[in-house]
Amino acid sequence: MAHVYAACLAGADWAQAHRGHVALVGAPLVTLLIALINQHVLLDFPNSGDEYAYLYQARTLAAGRLWNVTAASPGMFAFNYITQEPARTFGSFPFGWPLALAVAMVVHLPVWLLNAGLGAATLALVWTLGIRLHGPRAGALAALLVAVSPFFLFNAASYFSHTFCGVLLLGAACLAARADRSPWWVPVSCGLLIGWAVVTRYFTGVACAVPVVLWLLRPGVARRRATALVVLGGLPWVALLMAYNLALTGHLWQLTTTPGTVSHWFADGVMLRGADILATQLLRALLWTPPALGVAYLVYLTGGRGGAPRGGLAWLPLGMAGALYFYVERGGNQYGPRFFYEVFLFLAVYVAAHLVHAVDWATAPRRDRWLFTAVTLSVALMPVTLLAHAFIERRVIEQRMDPFAMADAAGLQHALVLIGGRVGSARSMAALDLTRNDLDLANRVLYGLDRGQTANCTPAVLSSGRATFLYAWDAATARGSLRPLVCPE
Repeated sequence: MAHVYAACLAGADWAQAHRGHVALVGAPLVTLLIALINQHVLLDFPNSGDEYAYLYQARTLAAGRLWNVTAASPGMFAFNYITQEPARTFGSFPFGWPLALAVAMVVHLPVWLLNAGLGAATLALVWTLGIRLHGPRAGALAALLVAVSPFFLFNAASYFSHTFCGVLLLGAACLAARADRSPWWVPVSCGLLIGWAVVTRYFTGVACAVPVVLWLLRPGVARRRATALVVLGGLPWVALLMAYNLALTGHLWQLTTTPGTVSHWFADGVMLRGADILATQLLRALLWTPPALGVAYLVYLTGGRGGAPRGGLAWLPLGMAGALYFYVERGGNQYGPRFFYEVFLFLAVYVAAHLVHAVDWATAPRRDRWLFTAVTLSVALMPVTLLAHAFIERRVIEQRMDPFAMADAAGLQHALVLIGGRVGSARSMAALDLTRNDLDLANRVLYGLDRGQTANCTPAVLSSGRATFLYAWDAATARGSLRPLVCPE
């Protein structure tokens, strides 16, 4: 293992010395790998109701509006996290990520490419933060630990908001970690990035903003001035959030997420359910990241090397785990414990700093040798882990896409497909996450909910002029069926 350690140090030194060339070659390769996962494993399918809701909001914003006209039969076209009022329908998630997606749509950038590019930016920012906090070797190793993790690759290949939020928070942390924080634009830019992160993921943005700003305000800067400039940078996002809330909820401070997500905080049975959910998230972390990484983090956090700057940034992963204990929600479909994605990036930086602290293997403490060995073996497992996840997720998505595939195979035109129950056997998805249509419900085939014969055979459905079909998944045969709707005379 001494040779591996020496090779790791030499590789980190080489990468730092040729950082420009590494970025020139590595960024396109990382972007390409993530794009291939999106196109050929995830099949460019929003594999979660959350992802689809983000895209729905983005298309709405790209069309120049905040909401769409509610369908004539709203119950039929209901969708999780899309609010339907008598006169208007709108997505309930924060607008930060949909805004970025909408910009991509307006400039005709393929939306599947946006997160892939942000994935490459993530590694550059992790590297930069590692350098500024702990030195060049830590930066290069931290970027490697993130890059090999399916947790990072799959989330960057998805339409989840975590990759974008992580880039914003890393960008703010890199500014806060500058040696020279005196220029006015440093705290202002920090505030702008944090503000966008907050309106992307409310809780994560606020929770991570606190240690980032505190690190910015460490000795060596005029604290009152810097604080005022951070607030100044964030004010535009506060104003936009208030205007957004007022337009959609009628109140400046009432969030659109209140009914669907805020209500999960301190829900009934929080103590037992919190423990159960936390255990599940820890298991997911072991399955989606180098397994020894979390162990190394806890060991170093409780007894790290002297002189290693920690601040609040080092405590972020543990603090997030403690806070989310009281959030009674598993996160639905996800690639790893996604609520911890942003803090995972900071965890990798902190662990990397300790793993390569010793100048050689002989002078490394026994604890560090054991942890380096465990993390190295964990990293070696990642290609196998990636392939296993790719096989599983591809199968799950193929089953979830079955209603759309069957409609295409049948050559349906001007039709309505009503989906019942749950779809898929590998990891079934509720029909409420599959009623996916154009904003104006004008697509060739509309997808709605099978609400039973009485509701299906109403005049509103029968007079639509569309041929109506019922889709159902048979768990026994693991196949779907598509048949015409038959109503009593």
